[in-house]
Amino acid sequence: MPELQSPLCKRTPPERRKRRTRAGVTIAALLALAVAGQPDAARSQQAPDAGLQGDAGLQGQDGAIIAHLSAVIQFYRTVNQPLQKAGEPNDVVYRDQAVAQAAAIGGFAFQSATAEAPLIEGAAGEAAPGAEGTDEQQRIQNSVAGIEKRIKDLEEREKAIDREMAVADPRRAAALQSQKDQVQAALELSYAIRDALHRVATTSGARSSGLTADISRLEESFPELKGNNKTSAPQLTTIDAALSAGVTTQSGVLFQLLETMHALGGLVAENDRLQRQAVNLRAPMLTIVRGLVRQGQQLSQQAEAALPAPTQARKKQPGAAGSAPSPAPEDLRTITERFKALSAAAVPLSEEIIVLEQSHANLTAWQGSVRQEYATLLHSLLLRILVIAIALAAIFGGGEAWTRATNKYIHELRRRRQLLIVRRAAVGFLSVMVVLFGFVTRFDSLATFAGFITAGIAVGLQTILLSVAAYFFIVGRYGIRVGDRITVAAVTGDVIDVGLVRFYLMELAGSGNALNPTGRVAVFSNAVLFQAGTPLYKQLPGTGYAWHELTVKLADGADYNVVCDAIVKEVHAVFEGYREGIEGQHKAVQQWMQASIDSPAVESRLQLNGGVFQLWVRFPVEIRGAAEIDEKMTHALLHLIATDPAVKAAVVGTPSIQASVRG
Repeated sequence: MPELQSPLCKRTPPERRKRRTRAGVTIAALLALAVAGQPDAARSQQAPDAGLQGDAGLQGQDGAIIAHLSAVIQFYRTVNQPLQKAGEPNDVVYRDQAVAQAAAIGGFAFQSATAEAPLIEGAAGEAAPGAEGTDEQQRIQNSVAGIEKRIKDLEEREKAIDREMAVADPRRAAALQSQKDQVQAALELSYAIRDALHRVATTSGARSSGLTADISRLEESFPELKGNNKTSAPQLTTIDAALSAGVTTQSGVLFQLLETMHALGGLVAENDRLQRQAVNLRAPMLTIVRGLVRQGQQLSQQAEAALPAPTQARKKQPGAAGSAPSPAPEDLRTITERFKALSAAAVPLSEEIIVLEQSHANLTAWQGSVRQEYATLLHSLLLRILVIAIALAAIFGGGEAWTRATNKYIHELRRRRQLLIVRRAAVGFLSVMVVLFGFVTRFDSLATFAGFITAGIAVGLQTILLSVAAYFFIVGRYGIRVGDRITVAAVTGDVIDVGLVRFYLMELAGSGNALNPTGRVAVFSNAVLFQAGTPLYKQLPGTGYAWHELTVKLADGADYNVVCDAIVKEVHAVFEGYREGIEGQHKAVQQWMQASIDSPAVESRLQLNGGVFQLWVRFPVEIRGAAEIDEKMTHALLHLIATDPAVKAAVVGTPSIQASVRG
């Protein structure tokens, strides 16, 4: 102000000049804070006596302050938790910045609450809850301070006595020793009193009530605010690693990113709620500050008007000096003290609001980054699933084409069945490989897991695995095919189906050489092929004939050559009826095996068995018509015996026809 630089100001007392200067600085600060509060239109609508209401406008805010501090603590601990497990490296920067901003928000919130609590409690008066407890705690603290001072004085007295005893004569030393004993007794009593007061102070502080005590307890429950310990961010799974992973890993990372987005959305909403609370807490203080600013401006104008006019002005207007009354310095000092108290609470709230705005921007940027990572990973996952679907469709389409080509161009049932089985195995293997490489990428873990699984399967499914292994022997070159007549475990039957783990027989039974279906199906595991105690008998591949034996006992003295030739001739006559079929099978077997095999023919031997001559004749028969052939052979032999007297006289007993091998 130019008036303060006039020569008259030099004659102004120093104390008065100092007070006026402080008033000008204080008013400037008040104006700056008031301008930062609201727009001009809102400030112009304030009541002119808002600052004259004192601090009564802050009453009723204690609950809002406690709720705001609790929300700030919860916000910090939520931000400090590991929200994100997968993302880019810059997400760690977002997280660290969010933690630092949350800590700054907590510091400003507690700083403002600590400064505002005395104003609220002072406005509430001495009858406010917690005032009696506060006074009692203050008295205890004063007592503790007094006893600490007494202990210090006694300790100094004891040291002085020791120094005197070091240079005193014996008679003086005895008196000093007595004084030292008294001082030590007083020290012990003081120590006991101090310990008791400390315990009482601790208990009193624990049971104290009021806004200040509540804020202190909340601050003690928030040690992170004072500590320098900083939790490190968890190790993130990078998006690049997830993009090259399988469907299962990508799905897991995708769900983690989705949870992170929901958590960040909750943090943004909580951040906005904290900002609204801080604005609401600051509003009444700004109202009081504006009132103080206006009141300070009025007092400043009065002080300027009370200043003496310059010399020339006084000469022209001798009565102008002292025309306006000068404001009392105590009013400006009171306004200054109230402004300092209010600014100590309002300024941290304003800083908290600024940090909350920065935290909102940081959390929004973090949320946008996670949303972009989610979209990128979702696109990669859908593309991988599409590729897997196309690969599976191509495999199954190729399998269907294989099936149709096999049914169209392969007419042999056995070969067709083998190709269809190979097709099934190929389609299954390729499908498993596509799914395996598409869904799993951690093959090191998969190998360990597969090792344990294989060991368990080998023990628990031993029979099934053995049956599957035996299947490849059964369908081999000398294996079993549908239509073969086999004997296994004393069961004879025709094969009607061969599966991957078992085969089925139509059971045959009968008397003599005739075998007929019993109406039952025998089921055997393929593993029977590896059982030593259960042999399996089957026909030579490509053949359908068996060997039967004719035995004729001859009497002594008979013409054996004539009789044997006649019987063998009849057997040849019957054999000629189906010899071409037997020889055709023999040629097919030779071509298939690429080896020379003796052709099946009628064989005869004259034997001496148990002192009796007998004719043994071995001849092949078709399996499907063995009973009819044996019947023809029987009729031919009976006709020979009935019409030829020499044969009739030579044959003793009834001839017998039986299979060389049963089944």
